[in-house]
Amino acid sequence: MMGWGAMPLLFIFLSGSTTEGCNEPQTSKQSPAQTPPPTEQRTQAAPDDQDTSAWHLPYFGFNAKGALDPEKQTQYADAFFDRIPGFIKKNMVVRVNAGTQSQQTFADDWTPAMMKLWADFQKKQGVRFIYVVNGNDTPANQAAMIQRWMDAGASFDFIEMMNEYYLPKYAKGDKSKKEVTDVITPEKYVNTILPDFWKELDKFHLPYYVIFAPSKPGKANADKIMDHWNEVMTDALKNKYPDRQLNATIHLYLKGGTDLGGFDYDQIDRVRKDMPSGRHIAVTEAGVIDPGLSYQQAGETAASHYRNILKHLQPGDYLLDQVLYNAGKNNNTAALNPQTNGETNKGKVILQFIKNRLK
Repeated sequence: MMGWGAMPLLFIFLSGSTTEGCNEPQTSKQSPAQTPPPTEQRTQAAPDDQDTSAWHLPYFGFNAKGALDPEKQTQYADAFFDRIPGFIKKNMVVRVNAGTQSQQTFADDWTPAMMKLWADFQKKQGVRFIYVVNGNDTPANQAAMIQRWMDAGASFDFIEMMNEYYLPKYAKGDKSKKEVTDVITPEKYVNTILPDFWKELDKFHLPYYVIFAPSKPGKANADKIMDHWNEVMTDALKNKYPDRQLNATIHLYLKGGTDLGGFDYDQIDRVRKDMPSGRHIAVTEAGVIDPGLSYQQAGETAASHYRNILKHLQPGDYLLDQVLYNAGKNNNTAALNPQTNGETNKGKVILQFIKNRLK
C-alpha cells in the first residue's frame, strides 16, 4: 500500500518526532492564488545590491539534493550565492528537498542540525525555498515536517505535490525503486492522493503546484501516455477543483546532445493554455542529460536551453537548474562539487547567466 494510506512514522526531510510542532503553523496566511511571500522579510542582500530595478522575469534557481552532504553543500552554496547581487538573489529559489530524493527520505533521515544548516542558509542569503511533498509518507507526517521547517525559521514559496508520478515506474508500481510504493495513475493522483494530503496541508495557506507531464516527441506511445496525464490534470484544474488555485510543475530535460532545435518548447504554452487564467508554471527541474559533455559544455548548453525556456515563461513562473550540488566524479550536471572544491565549470557558466539577469 502507498504510504498515504498507511500511517508509518515517516517523513521527507528531517528527524525527530513526526508529531512535533504540528499545531497551527506560524506562517502568514496567503491565498494560493497570490504570488509568493514578499522578499522584504528575506535578509542579507549582497554588498553590491545597488540596482533596485523591478524583476520582470521568472524566478530562477536550483533543484537541490539537500540531504546530500548538507554541511559541505551549504558551505559551497553560501560562497556561490555570496557572489550574486542582492537585487537578483531575492528572486533566486532552491527546491531544497529535491525530486526523486524527496520521495525517498523521511523524518529519521534528517537531523535537526541538517535542517538548521539549510534554514540558516536561507536566512543569510535571502533566497526562496520550495517544499516537495513525499507521497510515500502520510499526510499528517508531511504537515508535521513542514511545520518543523517553519519552526526552524525556513519559509516556502509553495508546496509541490510529489514528483514525476507520470513515469512508467509509477504506472507499473515498480517497487524495486525506493521511491515507488504503489501503482499511481493520473486518476488516483487527482481523485485520492491530492485531496487526502490537502486535508492536512491547507492550513499552511501556501500555493499548490501539481504535476504536469512533459511531451515525448518521436515516441508515440509515451507521448500518448503523457497527453492522457495532462488531460486528467487539465480537467481537474478546470472542473473538479475550480475553486482551488492550482498551478503546474513540469520538468524539461534536453537529452543526448547539444542540439536545441528539436526540443518542444511550445509545450509550455500548451500547458498554460489548458489551465485557468492567472495560474503559474514552475519548471522545477531542467537541464542537459549527456554524460559525454564536459562541465563547460553542459553549462553552456544548459544556459542556451534556459534562454529558450524563458521565452515561454512569465513573471511569477519558476525555472530551476538541475542540480545545485552533486558529489560524483562523473556527474556534469552540478554547479557545485567537492571534486572541484566547490564551483564547477558548469557552475561558473550558470553564475554568469544569473548575474546577466538570465541572459
